[in-house]
Amino acid sequence: MKVEILREKRKTIVLKIIDEKTAVLKVPLKLSEKKINEFLQSKCLWLEKNVKKIKENNNFSKHFELDKFVYLNGESFMPVQEIAIEFDKLSQAERKRKIKAFYLTMFFKLEELAKDISLKTNLKYSEIKIADSKRIWGSYNSKGQLKLNWKLLILPQELVCYVICHELCHSLHMNHKPQFWASVGQICPNFKALRKELCKFSFVLRSELL
Repeated sequence: MKVEILREKRKTIVLKIIDEKTAVLKVPLKLSEKKINEFLQSKCLWLEKNVKKIKENNNFSKHFELDKFVYLNGESFMPVQEIAIEFDKLSQAERKRKIKAFYLTMFFKLEELAKDISLKTNLKYSEIKIADSKRIWGSYNSKGQLKLNWKLLILPQELVCYVICHELCHSLHMNHKPQFWASVGQICPNFKALRKELCKFSFVLRSELL
């Protein structure tokens, strides 16, 4: 793996993996080569473990052809060509808009699921808003607004339920302290496994096709 070293005006060392073959190491301006090499040596197993995870996730993502099919609940629902007349003749930007527009017509499914979970858990929200982010699946603010990324529609329902439960637990704790995770665990005892599975779908968030 190629590690690009960037010297910056900073006090800490930060190592970030970019992809399967590249990582970036940010170090203080005057840090010696010896210290840099020692740090990299100490991170060999960490790099190996996380690169392996990236490769596994990349292989997993190949099962989802987001440019060819609409997916609901983790399974292909219909070919994207059925979204609009002469879909294949549309520009890439127009196809992207049509695909998103179709998913938005299905957003009511997320609203219904959130309402059902709220009733079962007695965790409240004031309103639901559509989110469109390449970083997060959802959020919950102090006003009780529950924001759900429309891309959640693509995921298996058990993962969607976890995201909703996670965000609704912020109605009790507006942080990620142990008390918050204890509340999540009461509703989703297997939340650690679900979080791990959710990470596999990060490619959906980042996809340029959506």
